[in-house]
Amino acid sequence: KNCKTRFKAVWDDNHLYIAALIETDFETVAEFHERNSPIFQKDSDFEVFIDPVGSCHWYKELEVNAINTIWNLMLDKPYNDGGSEHSARIAGPSDKNYYEVYHQKTAVKVLKGKLNTPGEGTTWSLEIAISFKDILSHIEEDPKPPKAGTTWRINFSRVENKGDTNWTWQPQIVWNPKDRRFGGFVMMHLPDAWGYIVFGKAQGDKSQETGSGGESAPKDSSWPVRVAAMHVYYAQAAFFEDHGTYASNIDLLTHLIDADITDPFDILIDLDDEGGYLATVDGSPDGTMASVTHDRLLRLDDGDDKAKEL
Repeated sequence: KNCKTRFKAVWDDNHLYIAALIETDFETVAEFHERNSPIFQKDSDFEVFIDPVGSCHWYKELEVNAINTIWNLMLDKPYNDGGSEHSARIAGPSDKNYYEVYHQKTAVKVLKGKLNTPGEGTTWSLEIAISFKDILSHIEEDPKPPKAGTTWRINFSRVENKGDTNWTWQPQIVWNPKDRRFGGFVMMHLPDAWGYIVFGKAQGDKSQETGSGGESAPKDSSWPVRVAAMHVYYAQAAFFEDHGTYASNIDLLTHLIDADITDPFDILIDLDDEGGYLATVDGSPDGTMASVTHDRLLRLDDGDDKAKEL
């Protein structure tokens, strides 16, 4: 009945700062003490997922429990797409799967109740300073730190009851081709379903407000073409499950897609020699073209010479 999770965020040239207040009317478990332990498996925790370029690849995750034990990891792509964890939990500094952060700061405080006490509710707070240097590392396109108006894909999760309870900020809703409708999934590693964080202007700067206090936040003009590309991705995954190969053209996917989403675009599918594919989606009113691969690499090209992720 009393399990609120509230957070706010601010930023400067070097960090994204997140503060969260977590309330519960049942036991808050905090048993992991060693850094880079798999906290969600046993402990109550707060988690942050960030994909700065929106490609669904090389995104970062942070977990914090109520005694300030931290787990930082990076996913080269989602687990369901053959992705693997990169962290200091599983690899040493010389290993290709090693990932560590060097400029992050965290703090927690128990404000009410006691930890690890069955039947007793708890309120605890946390503060996180996430370094842009850490978040933007290992990304092929070498993205720049955010500026006012920049948008990143992000989500927040709270885990309780040894992972059996998972509350998220942005519901994880994606296209379900077998049911031909959008549906929710208890799965954080769907980065295409995360929300957006908009980096706003300094307090007191009234020019081009960026979405706090009721002002209009910038909209992603590429959203329709992005959704169409991911529509093809999920349809192709279902087609592969049934046939053991990917469809070579969009007409073979008509029973797995919503034509209202895909028909406004020109969609081409190229199969590669390794059994994968590249689908391109063109015809967006804003001139953006999207592409997606069998392992969920989403790219956008706004007409510049270099393709980009958003």
